[in-house]
Amino acid sequence: MYKVLLTFLLLLSIQVSAQKTERSQRLGDNIFNFQFHYTYVLPEGDLTERFGNFHNLGFGILYKSHKKWILAADASYQFGSDVKDLNFLYNLTNSTGVVMNNSGVAANYSIGMRGFSVFGKVGYLFPLTARNPNSGIIVLAGAGIYYHKINIATTNNDIPTLTEDLKKGYDRLSMGPALTQFVGYSYHSPNRFYNFFIGFDFMQAFTQSVREYNYETQLPDTEKRTDITVGGRIGWMIPIYLRTKNKDNEYEYR
Repeated sequence: MYKVLLTFLLLLSIQVSAQKTERSQRLGDNIFNFQFHYTYVLPEGDLTERFGNFHNLGFGILYKSHKKWILAADASYQFGSDVKDLNFLYNLTNSTGVVMNNSGVAANYSIGMRGFSVFGKVGYLFPLTARNPNSGIIVLAGAGIYYHKINIATTNNDIPTLTEDLKKGYDRLSMGPALTQFVGYSYHSPNRFYNFFIGFDFMQAFTQSVREYNYETQLPDTEKRTDITVGGRIGWMIPIYLRTKNKDNEYEYR
């Protein structure tokens, strides 16, 4: 009889706990996330005249309230090798189109794309099922700063016309305010081990050169640019579950 009573009490305790968890789950959790993401980026607007497709690596933080509102911030580093504007060094080349080093032979250098962005964002989560209100369609929008440039890497630092200071006259460094949007799917697993997001990332930046002038033209660059990007993004999240209030107005640590 003692064993039967003990078993009954144990099953009752499990059932009450499950019902309590289900009530809390319907509301969702307050979650603080560390995020890491990769984006394959397609340039649009004025950016297509300067660069081809490139890559984006970033990290950020995101807070999701139990009411499904989202606050986030992230920073991203862009890089690529497809530079379309290849005539910017023409005044440094000889008659055969070669840039020479200190020894009078063809210099060893490479050209690529580099960029950086910082954004603050706000958004909302639309759960797809009542069983997992921490996962669903996520929509974000935000604002920040974006810059990009042509990166000139001199392997041996032996090109007298392309020292670190002189590179600034050729790198087309442009900077300005930017807007961003993200639409995708965010998943927090019930066991908390598998947490990821995937979707489409968009950006519109309003940039202008921050250099006084371009060395090869000896003219200031006053062009106002509209740099647009579209990308497919995938990311991994490391969540920290914070104290949550359930429907019974009780606090729980999840």
